[in-house]
Amino acid sequence: MSVRVSVSGLRELDAALGELPKATARNVLKRVLIKAGQPVADAASALAPKDTGELSASIKVGSKISNAVGNAEFAAVMRGGGTKAEAVSALRGARRTAAGQGSFAVAYIGPTKAKSKKDAIKRIVQEFGSSVQAGKPYLRPAWDGNKNQVLDIIKRDLGDEIIKTAKRAAKRKAAKAAKLAKG
Repeated sequence: MSVRVSVSGLRELDAALGELPKATARNVLKRVLIKAGQPVADAASALAPKDTGELSASIKVGSKISNAVGNAEFAAVMRGGGTKAEAVSALRGARRTAAGQGSFAVAYIGPTKAKSKKDAIKRIVQEFGSSVQAGKPYLRPAWDGNKNQVLDIIKRDLGDEIIKTAKRAAKRKAAKAAKLAKG
């Protein structure tokens, strides 16, 4: 299950992010999203069943989400008898073509990768149920109960993170200019 949230009314913050280099702006957003997602992860962990404790302990906030763009192109070149270098070139080409599409920064809240297929299935069945067992959701209620807090943290902390990052960048730039002037 994936939930997308759009926040409006943050034009000034968006403009300030636009002043930062793209990678820096993405990292600022990821830091804020991870911090904002923590209340949801804590609530989900508290709501998850405690039979073994594995599910509850596995709920985390992170920004590492696999990038599947280009995988099909890579596989097609390899199946067609191409070299690994050609396949990597195809993968990179597909990623360049897809650049700018999708989300600028993403945070993931939920259980980490299961150790076995059986554990992965149990996690899904726990949340959504099955034909034999009713679901006992832990993620959806955690989100529903904390989504306003998440948005408040984003609104509150994003500006501070942008300011801190801009100051660090300006300080580094000044130090580099001073070093060049001396040398």
